[in-house]
Amino acid sequence: MSDNFLKNSFEPIIDNNSKILILGSLPSDKSIEKYEYYGNKTNQFWNIISMCFDGEKINFNNYDEKISYLHKHHIALWDIYSRANRKGSLDSNIRNAEFNDIKNLLKLYPNIIKIITNGRASQKGFEKYLKLNNFNFNYHYVPSSSSLNASLNFDEKVLIWKEVIIEKDFKNI
Repeated sequence: MSDNFLKNSFEPIIDNNSKILILGSLPSDKSIEKYEYYGNKTNQFWNIISMCFDGEKINFNNYDEKISYLHKHHIALWDIYSRANRKGSLDSNIRNAEFNDIKNLLKLYPNIIKIITNGRASQKGFEKYLKLNNFNFNYHYVPSSSSLNASLNFDEKVLIWKEVIIEKDFKNI
């Protein structure tokens, strides 16, 4: 893989109590610069997650507290791609992508019962991963938390995310 615009994923944020795995595509340039998932303050991820739990307060300026918030709500984060060439931060610019080993992650953390793909690029990548790895796992798509996704307003995104995250009867297959 050429290192021309090579971008790498972060390590997963996960613990033994995680039940939900949210998969993005690949960190944005701003996230890479800050070394934080959803580090671009224009990304709506942290606000959406907070609203899923009725606006429960998150200290948006403290990354460790954001991670603790995820652990409290049994949410894990990772990306579908471990590395890829990408000029800028747009998912449409991802080239020569390599997958993270999600199948192995789920073996190491068997309490994960729900996978949620954040945006179309993550969804398409995960579907390709499922086929290539002879892997069978039910998942949900949610609209991208990126502020560039203007197909829905913030409140509409929150309603969809909340329904998927809080849904009680989800079972993996």
